[in-house]
Amino acid sequence: MLAYNDVVNELQDYILDTESIDKVLKMKVLSQKKQHEKSQSENNRVIQKVSQQPTLFIPAQQDSLFWCFYILKNGDASYEMLNNKAPIVAKQQKIELVSVIRKNKDIVKTYKFDTITNIESNLANDDKLNVKTFLSLCAIENINVVYVSNKTYYESLMNDSGVIYIVRELQTPSKYHKKYGFELSTNDDLGAIRKSLYKLEVVGKPIRAASAYKLQDLIDICCKLDINIINTGTGKNKSKNDLYESIVQYF
Repeated sequence: MLAYNDVVNELQDYILDTESIDKVLKMKVLSQKKQHEKSQSENNRVIQKVSQQPTLFIPAQQDSLFWCFYILKNGDASYEMLNNKAPIVAKQQKIELVSVIRKNKDIVKTYKFDTITNIESNLANDDKLNVKTFLSLCAIENINVVYVSNKTYYESLMNDSGVIYIVRELQTPSKYHKKYGFELSTNDDLGAIRKSLYKLEVVGKPIRAASAYKLQDLIDICCKLDINIINTGTGKNKSKNDLYESIVQYF
């Protein structure tokens, strides 16, 4: 049998005296510090990764305008968690949206982006969502959108929450293969758009009859559309009729 002193010596590492408690606490603090530094380092990497990402999000799928709407309605987490984003999946969801249009005919008729028949046909039959259908769906879902295409923009503001999305039609080699992206607006973004671009009053009808404009109105529109207001043949300012015709040809 071990002597009493031998037993005490064997148990020294397990006795919680002042020295051993202090040692344990120091080890715990050091462990927590290392864990915090590791977590902070991971957070910094995430923040750096996010800050390096472009503000404008462009869905990779063919029908990018539909997927813009999907994200605005359901959130980016729902979009990321959706494993299958094939065209047939988009088609199934668009067909389901036909019933949403039918249940909200009063909203569709109020904003008059397009007829119910045309919207339903676009959802059920076409490969890609068009802008009028997109705006109609955003109106139904109470989503604020500023739609930007080239030198023009259209505002569809459904509420005063201050959350406004800028949806941009991107420049592509072919007008038949349009691509879209969206971003959350800032006051500076909206100010720049409203100052430099031509505001459309009606989607699909960019300009009214010539009699609705004064000469200066047409000059201002031409400046925003980057249309030359000087007649290159004569070197003189274009007439009101010439300015109006230049704008019509632009669209």
